[in-house]
Amino acid sequence: MKRFKQVFSVILAVIILCVSVPFASADSVTPVILVSGFGATTLTLDGEPVFPPSLNAILKAIGLDENLTLEKALAELEIWLQDEGYVQQLSAIVSRMVEPIRMGDNGESVYDIKPIISGAENTSYADFKADGMLKYVPYTGSEFLDMESIANRIGDENVFNYMYDWRLDYNVVADDFKAYIDDVLEITGAKKVSVYAISQGALVVGQYLFKYSSLEQTDKIIFDTPVLGGSTFVSDLLTPGGTTLNFSVILALLSDILHIELDLRNETLLEFLEGDWFAGAINIGKEDVLIPPMKTCIAFWQMVPVHEFDERYPALLDENTNAAVIEAVKDFHNGFMGNITQTFENAKKHGSTVSIKACSGFDLVTPSDEYSDSIVDMAYSCGAICAPYGETFSEDYVQAVDNGKNSISPDRTIDLSAGYWPDRTWVVNGLFHGQVEWCKKSLGLVEELLYTDNIKDAYSSYEYPQFMESTSPTSDVHVRFVSTNNCFLLLDPEKDEHTMVVTNLSRSDSIVIKNISSDNNALSVDNQRSIKLLPGESAAVSVSAESVAHGKITVKYSSLSDLKKEMTRTFGYSVIDSYSGATSDAEYNEGFVIPFFLRYLIFKLKNVITKIFSV
Repeated sequence: MKRFKQVFSVILAVIILCVSVPFASADSVTPVILVSGFGATTLTLDGEPVFPPSLNAILKAIGLDENLTLEKALAELEIWLQDEGYVQQLSAIVSRMVEPIRMGDNGESVYDIKPIISGAENTSYADFKADGMLKYVPYTGSEFLDMESIANRIGDENVFNYMYDWRLDYNVVADDFKAYIDDVLEITGAKKVSVYAISQGALVVGQYLFKYSSLEQTDKIIFDTPVLGGSTFVSDLLTPGGTTLNFSVILALLSDILHIELDLRNETLLEFLEGDWFAGAINIGKEDVLIPPMKTCIAFWQMVPVHEFDERYPALLDENTNAAVIEAVKDFHNGFMGNITQTFENAKKHGSTVSIKACSGFDLVTPSDEYSDSIVDMAYSCGAICAPYGETFSEDYVQAVDNGKNSISPDRTIDLSAGYWPDRTWVVNGLFHGQVEWCKKSLGLVEELLYTDNIKDAYSSYEYPQFMESTSPTSDVHVRFVSTNNCFLLLDPEKDEHTMVVTNLSRSDSIVIKNISSDNNALSVDNQRSIKLLPGESAAVSVSAESVAHGKITVKYSSLSDLKKEMTRTFGYSVIDSYSGATSDAEYNEGFVIPFFLRYLIFKLKNVITKIFSV
């Protein structure tokens, strides 16, 4: 009996321990609030989605009803295309679609527009799933996938999506966001929240920090491809006159948004899009459709960079009629946007850890010769100094601030030394705006910053160095030097050779690396053989360098399914003799390399088995 009691006591103790662990873990969870950007909150009028518009709203604008059949639609289209004024008709249709989001002379909404769902009690990931609201989180951004990813880590009930009217003054929205945080803290019982802000959402969070940092409600704050200092793209849209669009960038961006490994930049399509007819339609759309309802949108004007506003606004805003709009924009510019670094310093003093993840490598969608993520200039996403797009800094360029760090990117296009928050800014080259979940490296960085304290600053992590190359599947291939895990090659007097790793980023296609070369003699690449790589596979290549230098690595490759079509990808690199980031002495170990035909056979069998068991 005594032994039975002892065993029973042990079992009972184990049960109590197991039951109590989840509650202890729940108490330690910091809720995460996602603050999305433009268009990610569906706006409604009388309960009907008006932006993005519902199918009924679109059909109503066209003049059709919801009982439309395919035959009737084709007949209507044929009649419409025979009318020489169909561009004007299209303009009128789109105007009817955007009319509900029109802003009045004072910057307030003309119509009684509301977010489709709001309030902390309704917008946790658990609530979205239970109420069937996930379909109203647009797929044009990463919001749905980000919510899902975070929920998998900390629980559906601990992830919140702040839904707001993205047309309104950020000062007003920041007050509402403060109340939202209050409610999240009350609902969850947590002491603080962490915030993940994407794109335009960064201005909501930035203004909140500018006003409310001293409340010490926030723990970790991550700004992802943020519009912190504005965007030339937005300035271009709010400037009367013709606007040129960079369709090559737009189509590449579309591939990433749709998450398809397909290059949409067809020459015939580009020729059509860049033609005079389409350019005329775009300008009509801007002048007749976009500007009239949105020219007094305070949030849009607040995204115009501070130094451009006084020059731009007189063309659309009247000093008297639109005085409230002008005042709200100048207040914001003189507040948070004019004091970004000071705001972050104050947030740090009150217990928040602020991080920025910016992306680069592209011209803007409205060509401006600025390095950007296609939507936000690097100069405004993180305050970096950049070379003109397509160029690098001159040979004698010295970084703006002597901070003892390697603040110039390996490709010598970006200088982070004078950025808003350089010690906690990471840059991913070759990744488009807002596509964090499409790049494993970016997603890993965000998760590490959001859930842990492992990364002290932008120089302390070997896994996530300050300057990284995109690992999105549409980037095709990736290269890195083992010693720094990026495109800085650190000289070592004890080594004659160094290791470079080349990776096939595709999730579906095998590739053949045909040649890897450097554009000068500073870097020698041992490239005597072609390299066949399955999806996701990597291989080591020996390189050597004798002195400090910089240049470009060119990788020539083909898909295994079309060996005649040769593609190239270039990577800017710098050979340096000292490095401020984390390094590794470990050599890259490929292990036992199975012949490619066997690896390919195993890969195909694995796919077949996966399909069978997924049915």
